[in-house]
Amino acid sequence: MTGPRRWQPALLALLSTLLVAGCTTIPTSSSPQVVRTLPRDSARATARPDLTPHPGAGPYEILQQFVSAGVDADAGHSIARQFLTKAAAGKWQDDPTVILDETAISEPTFAGDGSAAVTVSGRRVGMIDATGVFTPVLKGMGTGDLEKFTFVLTRASGQWRINQLQPGVVISQSGFASMYRARSIYFFNAAQSILVPDLRYTALSGQALATWLLQRLVGGPRPELAQSVINEVPDQSNKATVQIGDPITVEMPGSSQLQANDQNNLAAQIAFTLGQVEFAGAGVRLTDGGRPVRVPAASGNEFSTVDFTGASPNAVAPGAKSYFLRDGAVYSAETGQALPGFLGQPARNLVSVAFRRSAKNLQVAGVTADGNLEIGDDTQLAAVRIPAAVVSRPEWSPQDDDVWFGAGARDGIYRVSAGSAVRPVSASSAVGSLPPGRVSTIRFSPDGVRVALVIRTAAGTGTVWLGSVVNSGADVRIDSLEPITPSAMSVTDLAWADPTRLLLIAAAPGAQPQVSEMLCDGSDLTPQTAAGLPGVPTSIAAAPQQDPLVSANGQILALNGSTWTPVGAGSSAVVGTNPAYAP
Repeated sequence: MTGPRRWQPALLALLSTLLVAGCTTIPTSSSPQVVRTLPRDSARATARPDLTPHPGAGPYEILQQFVSAGVDADAGHSIARQFLTKAAAGKWQDDPTVILDETAISEPTFAGDGSAAVTVSGRRVGMIDATGVFTPVLKGMGTGDLEKFTFVLTRASGQWRINQLQPGVVISQSGFASMYRARSIYFFNAAQSILVPDLRYTALSGQALATWLLQRLVGGPRPELAQSVINEVPDQSNKATVQIGDPITVEMPGSSQLQANDQNNLAAQIAFTLGQVEFAGAGVRLTDGGRPVRVPAASGNEFSTVDFTGASPNAVAPGAKSYFLRDGAVYSAETGQALPGFLGQPARNLVSVAFRRSAKNLQVAGVTADGNLEIGDDTQLAAVRIPAAVVSRPEWSPQDDDVWFGAGARDGIYRVSAGSAVRPVSASSAVGSLPPGRVSTIRFSPDGVRVALVIRTAAGTGTVWLGSVVNSGADVRIDSLEPITPSAMSVTDLAWADPTRLLLIAAAPGAQPQVSEMLCDGSDLTPQTAAGLPGVPTSIAAAPQQDPLVSANGQILALNGSTWTPVGAGSSAVVGTNPAYAP
């Protein structure tokens, strides 16, 4: 039988991000958008460029139209190729797409052979490769050095056309923001229990988008997720096709040979990936050799995301609770009251805490003022022998019973479960292993596949590093760890708002820390509202479909619409620190 592909490792190509001014609210459900220059909730209905070379157009105008046409990726940039000579159009490679903050076009310089050179310049803010993976610029606040791209034009049949150019497309940031959208390709976590989104970027729509999404699914996850996710696409699926209709029909060679559970998982991947395409019918039909493949989880020959709600990456556990600390005791953010029992007693002396709900009780991991770690539940906590004082808030792993924490004189990451010994967590990164610095924050994505760290240098500057968690029995490690925030920005704390969005407390040089939002590939870093905050935010908590919480000036506040307001039912200030969710 044909089995699923388990993808091999490679280093992460992820760099850092771009800071642009944006909106003031954090939505709880919307499709992510990248490098935003439009309001977050604005409809992305910008018309696609309808450009053709104008008869008699000069070199400047030809290049200007060529750059404008670059945002349209249909048919290998067929619109843009109209502005090239026949020879250049035949050999031009339209990958990668380079995004510049602004595209300044020079006046042409004419040579003695009758050609003209025109330069496009700007500061690079990011790049998209052929698979839609976005790589942001890391330098400074997310913009690189000034770059120049020279194009040579000649006359072809009396009309100016581009004859020499570098590989790839050069587009402006505003063109990128108006035409491109972040799409997700879905793969399963190692436990095959939940779908994991892999962000990609494209300007396509309709049938072209459906074909592109299926090609990305067949191509597998980005390299940095290779050992952390599972793709149930059969090996012979390189000839897979999709046709939009009612229903959408996906021809997937080898799909009829998969085992029942693998067929269900494949159908879930297809349903959520193609669910981003606007189409008339709500169903998907899977075929192999033209014959329908009956998916066990579906009631008939068609299926949709509704048949796989349990695997949805946006599934929300009912009854998520929020808490905070006051004078070493745990309080409920819903009531503003101390928890009953020993957790609500100041003698606990807690300075940070993490929670996880189980079928029986509330599981707790807490750090005391003297740097000790305690693990247990809402009835008792037991001290854990650790190698050195804890310096990060503890974090429960969504994939097992481990508590992760940053500790010590050697500034390492460790994991421990109740009754077991503490084990170090190894990491691979562009610098070899865990980067130098103190791990002050550890946060898992809701699916447990990604982990975000705040690593603080000796100078006190905090940078967000993102890696993928590889959990293979006794071996648990972090792969492809890379920075994703600009080098000039200092991050204090972070939290996952959903499987693709991070909330940060961060400061630009010379500025006060504020709440910002970004996508987990380092794109779309956007300042959020400060309305209602009584001071500088110091810590943050978030959970899918829940209002973000912050502590600021010794108070706990929740984002209510576009304003931060005190937690609980009242309108008066709620004293506390270190908010936390128990999802």
